[in-house]
Amino acid sequence: MTFLSRFSFALTGLCFFLATSVTADAALVKREPDFIENWPLYKRYNAIIEDIGGFDVPAVPGVTVAQFDKDTGTLKWTCHTLVLGDVVTKFTSIIQKASLDPYADPTVITKRSSSEKTQVLYGARLQQSIDNENVLPVIDYVITEGDATTVPPTRAFGWSIMPYVSEGSLETNFGAYSDQNSVNTAFKQILNAVAAVSAAGIIHRDLKPENFLKDGDTLKLMDFDQSLETATSMQYDVGTASYIAPEIIAMKTETGFEYDTKVDTFSTAMTFMVLSVSEVQDSTTRFQLWKDVIEPDGALWPSAEKIADVLRNRNYPVFTDNDSLLTVLSKALCKSSERYTPQEFQSAFNAVV
Repeated sequence: MTFLSRFSFALTGLCFFLATSVTADAALVKREPDFIENWPLYKRYNAIIEDIGGFDVPAVPGVTVAQFDKDTGTLKWTCHTLVLGDVVTKFTSIIQKASLDPYADPTVITKRSSSEKTQVLYGARLQQSIDNENVLPVIDYVITEGDATTVPPTRAFGWSIMPYVSEGSLETNFGAYSDQNSVNTAFKQILNAVAAVSAAGIIHRDLKPENFLKDGDTLKLMDFDQSLETATSMQYDVGTASYIAPEIIAMKTETGFEYDTKVDTFSTAMTFMVLSVSEVQDSTTRFQLWKDVIEPDGALWPSAEKIADVLRNRNYPVFTDNDSLLTVLSKALCKSSERYTPQEFQSAFNAVV
């Protein structure tokens, strides 16, 4: 399996809060162009990642135990009764619409997984812990216990319950941001969410347009299944290719092996490029830009000045007569020693637009 991360398949379905269903086969479509798969840095990364045994997810103590009746699709815990509805997508995680009594809105979305139940629960706990208008709230998360005596045996599941957002992900709504002013307004919301995550001591590690939902005029960050409550980390099997920071694909930093929240700055900046430059919404073009800002001229750890040259030479209209914005984006995509933290990126961006 090439890198999109074996775990991001479990997360992909959550990006499709749409009326149409997404099959497991769709999630398996090849995402990386040949020039990326043949890129020596990428090939080395994939070879090492394939040998990693598993994703290290902290246990979540004190999780509420719910009772699930598979025959009726009913989940009950404390004062809540959830009745499952249409399946949105199914892979290692099952994403499904539901109604929740006594929750006010008529539809919620559930995410459950047996093989990755700890990951679902841990991500839900982190997501629920952040009270921010640009982070999708988690209504509750519970676990259902397995029973080996039933025929067939009943599996244990981790469940996360969230508000249903019918408009879908930012990736499916690029057309709603047709001018740079609307892009900048949307991106300020993205920065607000990412800065809040960082301030909470969490590295998200999978920031991309698919993981922001459009709820009217508000964008809301979701999908914390690859997040970690930590100042630094050496877990590299995270994120999504064409958005992950150079420290992750290189599996090291300039000075050591632990990366920090600045990896989220890089992914956020790549998201800005996708929003602002329509041609970068094409996956092949995006992968080319991603490769070129990680290893311009075949050298890792480019300076902000070098990244400015890379962006300037592409003649992107977003930077026309706007050297200040070019400088800010260059300091969000450069080597980590010069790169902004998410909070610094937010302040710098807000100061120039």
